[in-house]
Amino acid sequence: MPRIILWSTFISIISILIQASVLANIPFMPVLPDLTLLIVLYVSFMNSSIAGSSAGFFSGLFLDFLSAAPIGLNAFTKTLTGFLAGRFSGSFNMNKLVLPVTLAVAGTVMKVVLSWVLSMLFGNSIVVYRLFSRDLWMEMAMNMFFAPLVFGLLGLFPSLFVDSHRSIE
Repeated sequence: MPRIILWSTFISIISILIQASVLANIPFMPVLPDLTLLIVLYVSFMNSSIAGSSAGFFSGLFLDFLSAAPIGLNAFTKTLTGFLAGRFSGSFNMNKLVLPVTLAVAGTVMKVVLSWVLSMLFGNSIVVYRLFSRDLWMEMAMNMFFAPLVFGLLGLFPSLFVDSHRSIE
């Protein structure tokens, strides 16, 4: 399990750097997909709640240090999302399109709800999504588009991201 957490955190760091340096400079992309969330969802679903929440915590903490968000916000949202996604580990067959898109939608909704709850507790320091904002729905669409790509890419390396004691489909 430590190998999975280490590799998923490493690939999350690379995805954060790609988001900040490459994707943020593409003019026709007004919002960015949350690649870190997608990586955490994959690791969680393919392994367990423990692996998902651990990968979510370390990836989110690194994201907190690189973003303007309060320290711990992304770590908390990614940890809880990884834990909940891991609860469904082994419950469904790994479909190449439907399951990644469904997990991306559920993960994005979870991130939005958790951000809203934290804003109720901590006030204006937490930026929340507005339900009918273009940015929320654009991010949802971007996550849905990138989810099968991220899941497919990570699926090419099962020895790095999936526990060897689990069956790989």
